[in-house]
Amino acid sequence: MLKNFYKKLIKEYKSYSKYEKFFIFFIFICCFSISSEAAITRAIANSVFLSAYTAKSFPHVWLASVPINFVIVVIYNKFLSSFGCAKTFCAIITAAIVINTFSVFHLESSKILPFLLYIWKDIFIILLFQQLWSVINATISRSRAKYLYGIFFGIGGCGSVAGSMIPGFLAILIGSEKLLLTTIPFYLITTICYCLSLHVREKIESRQNISTMINGSKGVFEGINLIRNSKFLLFILIIVVGMQITSTILDYQFCSYVEQVFSDQDIRTQFLGRFFGFVNIINIFLQFLGSFLLLQLIGLYSSHFLIPCVLGINSLLSLIFPTFRMVCFSFGSIKALDYSIFGIIKEMLYIPLKVDEKFKAKAIIDVFAYRSSKACASIIVLLLQYITFINLDLMLSYGLLVIFIIWIFAVTFMFKHYNKEVDRQHINWPELQKAEF
Repeated sequence: MLKNFYKKLIKEYKSYSKYEKFFIFFIFICCFSISSEAAITRAIANSVFLSAYTAKSFPHVWLASVPINFVIVVIYNKFLSSFGCAKTFCAIITAAIVINTFSVFHLESSKILPFLLYIWKDIFIILLFQQLWSVINATISRSRAKYLYGIFFGIGGCGSVAGSMIPGFLAILIGSEKLLLTTIPFYLITTICYCLSLHVREKIESRQNISTMINGSKGVFEGINLIRNSKFLLFILIIVVGMQITSTILDYQFCSYVEQVFSDQDIRTQFLGRFFGFVNIINIFLQFLGSFLLLQLIGLYSSHFLIPCVLGINSLLSLIFPTFRMVCFSFGSIKALDYSIFGIIKEMLYIPLKVDEKFKAKAIIDVFAYRSSKACASIIVLLLQYITFINLDLMLSYGLLVIFIIWIFAVTFMFKHYNKEVDRQHINWPELQKAEF
């Protein structure tokens, strides 16, 4: 199986033009650098937030992120429509460098900065990946995506492991706040390679023209209207929200246990760095090999049922074994799938869509809805916290079972519209094929 996979990969690679090879190379570096930075910032922001506010404050920060998230998406879509991809990307990177550098010197003394940094790190990483993947989806055809998307995610997984080592081994030695300075080189490398990828993609004949989204745009409201007028995009929205509510509820349970088990901030940062490093190692296997084998063996349609099935099994196990190890396993497994198989098969859904849908509607789904889903989860947690006679962890596990059922139905109806999108969109977009049921 591995030998055949290797032969197919070599044959596929030889069929690419010189510019396609350069484009893929620059995307590889972008995926690695963005994921490395994210692994560093995530461990620091989570640990510092727990020290400042405790795990009980997570629902409040998730609620507060909704208006901030919306404002940033409005600015992002407006900036993208006016100035294009490269300038927008550079603006995001510049903001990140300024915020991280400022945080190094003021995070420990400020009461509000740990709160804002936690919100920013969630929105920022999705903004970068959303713009990167919009370019990828407008350049790579579906037949090539089943080979390349797993590798893109796998390279990102390697970056996450590398990035996790920095807080995992240096947090106690250097201190959590100062580690934010290590993200700056990753930002600079990412910016250079992203701009180079945009340059070489102009030489690729099969690309979509992404410059058409700049003229006559209505900003964020155009993205909302695109989703409202497309049942297919609505179902993508549902499964993305389902994944994020699930991940957030498990994140809350996980952080509650971590706060109880590890009281020292730097030791907690070290644990989180090593935990996510282990999760990222699993990601690498799933990204490089697991996703390809899954798509080859059961196809895109059946692969979309795998994630909710894992969710359902984890929820049942958590009800039977409500322990710290079980919570770590449930959270780790859903995170591993989120960053690998789910991300790959979700991105493949966008390939047949129009350019505006890939950039503007996708921004609403993968940035605003993706992160604002935490607000939905926080409302659930807060409501259950006020009902003192119930077991919170027990009710959250039952809630995950409900999400599992909704998710299954959403996938079923979504693929009734998928093939219609393939048939309707982009006569000039090469090699579109119907999903294999």
